[in-house]
Amino acid sequence: MTLRHRLLAARLAYVAIVLIATLAELHFSPDLHTAGARLRRAFLPAIGWSDAIDGLRNVALFAGLGVLWVVTSVRGHLGDEIRRATLVGLALSATVEGLQVFSPVRTASIADLITNTLGAAAGAVTVAVVAAATRQAKGARSYLGVPAFLVGGAYGLAVLCEALTPLMRSEPMPAADGGPLARLQTAWSAALPLSPGQIPLSDPLLFAPAGFLAVMLFAERGKSARWMWAAVAAGGAVLAFAAELGHGGFGLSVRWEAAATNAVAFILGAWAAHRWLARLTQHLRGAARARAAIAAYVILLFLWGWRPFLPELDSRFIVAQIRLERFLPLLSLSGRADVFSAVHVAQAFLLFVPLGALLAVWPARLHGRWSHLWPAVWTAAAIEVGHLFVMNRFFDITNALVGIAGAGVAWLVVRRSGYAPYGESFPRVSSER
Repeated sequence: MTLRHRLLAARLAYVAIVLIATLAELHFSPDLHTAGARLRRAFLPAIGWSDAIDGLRNVALFAGLGVLWVVTSVRGHLGDEIRRATLVGLALSATVEGLQVFSPVRTASIADLITNTLGAAAGAVTVAVVAAATRQAKGARSYLGVPAFLVGGAYGLAVLCEALTPLMRSEPMPAADGGPLARLQTAWSAALPLSPGQIPLSDPLLFAPAGFLAVMLFAERGKSARWMWAAVAAGGAVLAFAAELGHGGFGLSVRWEAAATNAVAFILGAWAAHRWLARLTQHLRGAARARAAIAAYVILLFLWGWRPFLPELDSRFIVAQIRLERFLPLLSLSGRADVFSAVHVAQAFLLFVPLGALLAVWPARLHGRWSHLWPAVWTAAAIEVGHLFVMNRFFDITNALVGIAGAGVAWLVVRRSGYAPYGESFPRVSSER
């Protein structure tokens, strides 16, 4: 299969995923009379809080289409591909909404058509901007061989997603209802008293690296190291508290203990970078630095994936998870009408972007089963299989596929921006003698 055919297959695969996610359990009805009534209703949507959440989910889903369409372009003309991605998003959305007109259990809406199209355009524009910045940074100072914004920026956004919709507090409060202000008031009133039991013990392991990578990002861009880490730490702490307050508007519980824990972890990570980043870069060079970075990041991905680190011992529950719907992309999230279902997909994508970017210039092997993106594929698969044996986690092929997509997009952006492999990050023992 040629490169062109592989890129085309990736596009077709994503279109198929969108169709599965949006047309699952359609219950198609050929009744033209009721279909006409649904079509008229589609142009008169009643916009409420649930519709806003649905719009956010639509943007996230179709943004992936826009991203993939641009990075799989064989022509390389970003402006043309942005327009094509937008038109493809419009056509695909119109097809989906048109078919939903014939469904007694689904609701077609012009609002969905608009948000889907905007999502495709937003995804295409975003990845085009990132690709242009990556190409412009080629040859500039770099700690890891790729621009630090691909590593630190993507990871920082993933951490922000966690702060906005914490995994262990992703269910809305039972009493939270109404619009964002009413939900925020409910969450605010339940934020006190403080309780040590509300401190997220695993979060410092996730938030501290964000502080470290943020300092590395600014240091790579030549910012003054003397006070820069303190400014980064202060900004991260403010964001931690703002995100905690913000997700109260989604109906999620507000816990100041969690915000303080995350802020302190971020500050410590920034301080650690200020204290040891220069020493690490002097001690670790070339393949050794890349090897350490990739190994550390893979461990970090497992920490994200296997929270809360409690083993699931009920064999019946483990076996019950292995069923058909868990192998259908996005199906499990389609039943959740909340912000988490959209943000979780973006987070899973962003978490694997740094790994894909690193593997583009420092592949584990230049040939064989550990070359190219295979380490990211094996990592995503191992994390997802591990969900079977972790309490309060659930096996879902969606997580693995989205993670692999994140790594793949980053890999393509870096390679197609003119970067080439520097060498093997995990060379064979015989080659080191």
